[in-house]
Amino acid sequence: MSLTSRTTISAQVDDGQNAAATDVDGARTVSRIGRRLMWYLIALYVVSVLDRGNLSFASFSMNRELGLTPQMYSIGLGILFLGYSIFEVPSNLALARYGARITLTRIAVLFGLVTMSMAFVTGPLSFYTVRALLGIAEAGLTPGVFLFLSYWIPENFRARYNAIFSYSIPAAYVLASLVSGAILQLDGTFGIPGWKWLFVLEGLPAVSLGIFGAFYLTDRPDHAKWLSKEEKLWLARELDSARSTKSPAHELNTVAVLRQPTLWILILGYVGIFCGNATIGAWLPQILHLHGVSLKSIGVVAALPPLAGMIGMTLLSRRSDHRKERIGHTVACMVIAALGYGIVAMADSLPGALVGFMLANIGVYASLAIFWSIPQTYLPQKSRPAVIAVISSFGAIGGGWVAPLLIGRVQQVTHSLPAGMVVVAVLFLLSAVCVLFAGRRMAAQA
Repeated sequence: MSLTSRTTISAQVDDGQNAAATDVDGARTVSRIGRRLMWYLIALYVVSVLDRGNLSFASFSMNRELGLTPQMYSIGLGILFLGYSIFEVPSNLALARYGARITLTRIAVLFGLVTMSMAFVTGPLSFYTVRALLGIAEAGLTPGVFLFLSYWIPENFRARYNAIFSYSIPAAYVLASLVSGAILQLDGTFGIPGWKWLFVLEGLPAVSLGIFGAFYLTDRPDHAKWLSKEEKLWLARELDSARSTKSPAHELNTVAVLRQPTLWILILGYVGIFCGNATIGAWLPQILHLHGVSLKSIGVVAALPPLAGMIGMTLLSRRSDHRKERIGHTVACMVIAALGYGIVAMADSLPGALVGFMLANIGVYASLAIFWSIPQTYLPQKSRPAVIAVISSFGAIGGGWVAPLLIGRVQQVTHSLPAGMVVVAVLFLLSAVCVLFAGRRMAAQA
């Protein structure tokens, strides 16, 4: 067969494949992918946040039993993210190389086991140690999921699916508020304190979910037996077309991307979001209790702000997708979060604190969901695993490690838990300026 004949046949095959892909209902295909993957990713992150956030409920009796001061509690809160940040990049590179099925399930099993071991801490030193191990175990989960979604979800659908995944954060705090309050009622059963029951019972689901995911997850679309050939072709074309329309900056390698000032300005912008995500539930039960909410009803009342966050995040993320605009929406959400934290810091009554926490939840979760659409779109495909992990790592250091230390220091000096929320409000405003500036630089480079 001649070269011309082979070329003609190849072109006919390509045309046939393109025609088949064109006949695919794209929205239905993405919806099918979402139904297959999102419930598991949400469940995985729910138990992750549950295992991280149950500390705020355990603190009512645990802090007293272990002799933890507000400053010590803040150190334990932040040290998790120190270990988390160190292992973010290796974990994300492992996901890119070995797939989500191995990486995400390994994370789930490990952080479930470490959570259960929290029941055996006996003082500040063992408290810090186990919290650091929990951060190491969980490292790579958030950037890993966002990287995983970039392999499956076309750009036009990404913010809403980022938001769907981000539902797991407020959903986990709603669940933690209701379930943790109930588990604490086991206090004294078999002579075991309620806070120890909390860690043991809430660590078990993570282990179970990790084992199940090893058999359930699919690493890439071309491995999916549950997608038709036409759907795989359509998805591959959509993902490739998004990459082909990028600016020359998208041809840069990882080292070159990491040298760009714009990226580091964007990373500074993520520090505030990470701080809000890390602290949104850490002091919520304690501050509500300070305003007169009893321990018996704290679970129900503490569930209201994350519920508001879920609703606000849904509306704002859909608006961002509809308008195909990310920077302005992220900045606006960060300002909302700053306003909410500011109200919490100044509130002298329960209604004021609740309104502040509701606004803070809306701003934190919406800015988190929309923000990750920026690097998922802006970064080159080859450098995306490492650079997304770098963004998350530095966010964890600044927002998850340093910021809680500052919050604890302010609380100790002022003898006021709400006063520490001023740190988060200021950090959100500074980060909003960074995201706005980075967005303008990216627009100029496009």
